[in-house]
Amino acid sequence: MAGIFSRLSDIVKANINDLLDRTENPEKMIKQMVVEMEEAVNKATTAVGSAIANEKRLERLYKEKKKLADTWQKKALIAVERGRDDLARQALEKKTMNLKAANDLEGPLAEAKATAKQLRTQLTQLKKKLDEARSRQSTLIARSRAAKAKRQIAES
Repeated sequence: MAGIFSRLSDIVKANINDLLDRTENPEKMIKQMVVEMEEAVNKATTAVGSAIANEKRLERLYKEKKKLADTWQKKALIAVERGRDDLARQALEKKTMNLKAANDLEGPLAEAKATAKQLRTQLTQLKKKLDEARSRQSTLIARSRAAKAKRQIAES
């Protein structure tokens, strides 16, 4: 995923004038750059969707384990009230098992939330850079044509 963002960053940070001077068909190169940026945004959007889905899955599992722990706690109390200490012990063991499972999910869940947030931020930045590139595209093409005309005049 970082490769997509670094690739797009390299494209955006490229020296446009140098690019225009060195290419035979700068208009085609500029259009290709925008297409590559669009592809990167699409890939990043997919990655963000996957990260959010993973975050939601872990969140759901965490809540499920917490709820099960609460349920087993209530069952343990009912068993004690009915004088069934053996069932209460079993219920408390299951409560402990579910609490441990929930606690084990806290780290991965926090990491998934941070990853999803970071990817959303990067996607927003990529979209902004793509919008900037699209708006500059016509200006750059005009500059390219002017540079080409100057070269032709200088060569003749």
